[in-house]
Amino acid sequence: RLGIIPYLEQEQQAGRIRNLGFSFHDEYEVFEEILTARDWDFCQIQLNYMDVEHQQGIRGYYLAQERGVPIVIMEPNKGGALANLPADIESIFRAYDPDASMASWAFRWIASLSNVKVVLSGMTTMAQVVDNLSVFHAFKPLNHRESILVEEAAKAIRAKTKNGCTGCNYCMPCPFGVDIPRNFKIWNTYAMYENKEQAANGFQSLDRSNAFASVCKKCGACENKCPQHLPIRAHLEQVAMDRKAWGIDEEE
Repeated sequence: RLGIIPYLEQEQQAGRIRNLGFSFHDEYEVFEEILTARDWDFCQIQLNYMDVEHQQGIRGYYLAQERGVPIVIMEPNKGGALANLPADIESIFRAYDPDASMASWAFRWIASLSNVKVVLSGMTTMAQVVDNLSVFHAFKPLNHRESILVEEAAKAIRAKTKNGCTGCNYCMPCPFGVDIPRNFKIWNTYAMYENKEQAANGFQSLDRSNAFASVCKKCGACENKCPQHLPIRAHLEQVAMDRKAWGIDEEE
């Protein structure tokens, strides 16, 4: 509507843009619409071994591969979550290779996809820089056994989720202001990755808007609308109990 694509094409023809592509954060149907609208030089997507069904997911990757559109990857380590795994998950990888970092497994999984051309990484320490460079200096794609190990780890992480909330928001709005999907997302994410700092930040943002699980009055309006038929009231009560058990108090 704004004529952005014709303008960018003119700039590319004039030599001021080398590669014209797009970065994506939405669902698969939107990705397909954009990807097939023209012949792109690349696209940038979020993908890692835990997010194969998130946003465009692995389906989007294969569609881009089919159309010959090179891929740039965001969040290969899921914001650091896959670089610091719970001990029982980490042991799956350590049993196979005691010296490999958890981050290296995530990088090797994504970079083993043949149409991935660039892998982005946010690093905060020199050790992370060195580790990441070592993975790609003499890159080795995952072999069959290693691919199975990653699948086993991903399955074990998903098995830690507390409930099956999909974040559809059909339960909202809560008459008392509880942000039900966000409470469940924080709850499930902590259960999977045990990242206390991330969970504390999430809960604190909820407290500032008075949307935390403890505000629930157990009216049941949400449960009548939930397509997953979740026992939302009981689960919100458990969220509050687990938060205290995890040492993330409302007063923090």
